[in-house]
Order: sequence, then structure tokens, then C-alpha cells
Amino acid sequence: MRRTKLEAALAILLALTVLLQGVQQASASDTKPGSSLTQYTVETITTEFRRLDPFVSSGDGKQVLDIEEAKKAGFSDTILALAGEVIDYQNEVREIAQQGEKADVRQIDIPVTGYPLLTEFEAMLSRYQPVDQGATRAPDTHACGTYAHPVPNYTPPRSPMGWYPNAHNTLLSWGFHQTAGYACGGDPFVPCERDYTRGRGYSSQYGYCDSPRFRDHGTRDAANHDIWIQYGEPNPEIFSYGWPYWDWGWYAEWWHDTY
Repeated sequence: MRRTKLEAALAILLALTVLLQGVQQASASDTKPGSSLTQYTVETITTEFRRLDPFVSSGDGKQVLDIEEAKKAGFSDTILALAGEVIDYQNEVREIAQQGEKADVRQIDIPVTGYPLLTEFEAMLSRYQPVDQGATRAPDTHACGTYAHPVPNYTPPRSPMGWYPNAHNTLLSWGFHQTAGYACGGDPFVPCERDYTRGRGYSSQYGYCDSPRFRDHGTRDAANHDIWIQYGEPNPEIFSYGWPYWDWGWYAEWWHDTY
């Protein structure tokens, strides 16, 4: 009897092991981007993202995608999976920003490796040449800019403004605020205490993007005399104003990484 019980126990253990392996394999396959994004272009993804605007809401500081209603509206599983990853990423960025009091998306560097479709989309964007702003208006355009039609589609020049007795006070008098040390950005040659932001709107052929979704970026030298300004770029202080569309957080990060 003892041997029979032992054999039965081993058989059960073997069966459970096989079952567990099957569950693990199924779980792993579920996390892979089944069809991936190979059948999509940056333009089609951007157009689908703009169509998704009514199906994304915010509550308790987090974005939520109404998948069931979006499916009824005809969105593919792949687009919904990609959108879900963008939303999860943006929610993670917001959580880090709230915990660390970071206002500027340029200071938050989260690897996208845990988001397979978003990683694929990022690779697509890195190879993509955005459409010239002189092109005919398309369904994927937006007044504040999109991946296919960024606004602006170049790096604004860093214009020298001249010498001033007190550059800091001059910038404040022009409506800039000093970007907080925890929030200043990516230029290694401009320390945080010399980084300034002035919220603004922006007009392009796609329309007018409301203030302060864009900004002028001011900097000064260490001697507090010389001033430079970059006019008109998406405002990276993304948690200080309302977004024009649901994936603006990811778009603003992409724009600053690109330009």
C-alpha cells in the first residue's frame, strides 16, 4: 500500500508539473505581441490613437482605457494592446513624478523593455522620418503635434538675447520661472539653476495649441549676464497642465528625445 500511495503521489506531482509548465507557457505567450505592429505604419497608429481619445479617461490620478467600448467601435486588439501599454507607461511616469516631485518628463527615464509593443513602436519612431509640415493636412494631425506631424518638426534654435546686468531677474521679468532643480532637463552644459521655462501657446498650419502646452526655454550663463532662448517646443512639465490628448505624455517625451 505504501508503494501504491507513493506512486500515486508521484503521478499527481508529475501531472501538476506538466500542468504548471503549460500555464507558464500560456502566460508567457500572452505577454508577447502576437501580431506585433508589422501591419501598421506610424501614420496609421497615430490616426488610430486620435480616434481613441473618447475611450480614455482619468480617475484617481490614473488613465483608464475602456476596452469593451473601444472594441465595439472597431479598434483592433493590437492597437488596444499598444494603447494599453502607453497608458501603463504614462501611469508609471505619473506615479514616479508624484513620489519624487518631478515635474519635467525629461527627468524621468523609465526603460520600455517591460512594454514589448511600446518598445516596437519606439523602434518604429526611431527609423521614421516625420512628414514635412508643408504637407496636406491628414487625419493624424493635431494642433499640438503628433508623431507623424510633429510641431515643430525641428529643434528650435537657441538664440542669444544679449548681455544683461542680472540675467536671472531679467528672465523673471519676461515671464519665465526658474525650473526647479528636480525638474530641469537634459542639457549637460546647462545646470538646473540656469534653466527657465515660460509657458505659451503655439500656432502652426494645423491650428493653435493652447498655452501652456508649449513653452519657451530660457538659459543663462554662470556669470548671470548672457541669456539664450529657444522659442516654441512642447512643454515637458507635463503634469502642470491639461493634456491635449491621451498619449501626450509619451509624445512629449518622444519629441524631446528626437529634437
